Amino acid sequence: MKKKYRGKLYLLSALLFAAVAAWFVISAGNADSAAGEKRAEAVYNSVMKGASLCYSIEGEYPPDLEYLEKHYGVRINEDKYIVDYSYFGANIRPTVTVIEKEGAE
Repeated sequence: MKKKYRGKLYLLSALLFAAVAAWFVISAGNADSAAGEKRAEAVYNSVMKGASLCYSIEGEYPPDLEYLEKHYGVRINEDKYIVDYSYFGANIRPTVTVIEKEGAE
């Protein structure tokens, strides 16, 4: 009888190990995803702060990202991010969308 229980104990141990390993892999993936979202949020905040600074100094929002980069020091890593900057008018706050490119590390 002891051998019968020993086999079940090995099987239970192996299943428990597999479950812990799967949980670890899933958790690591979620942490990486959250970090990517934080980096994209930092890019968004940088663009919006630059646009707000431009508005406070010049009285109008910048017409495009190039203007922000040239005059306000905003830097965007175009290998990692796609930034959509939608300008509607000098006194209307622009809409900014930041997307992290797939596979960009």
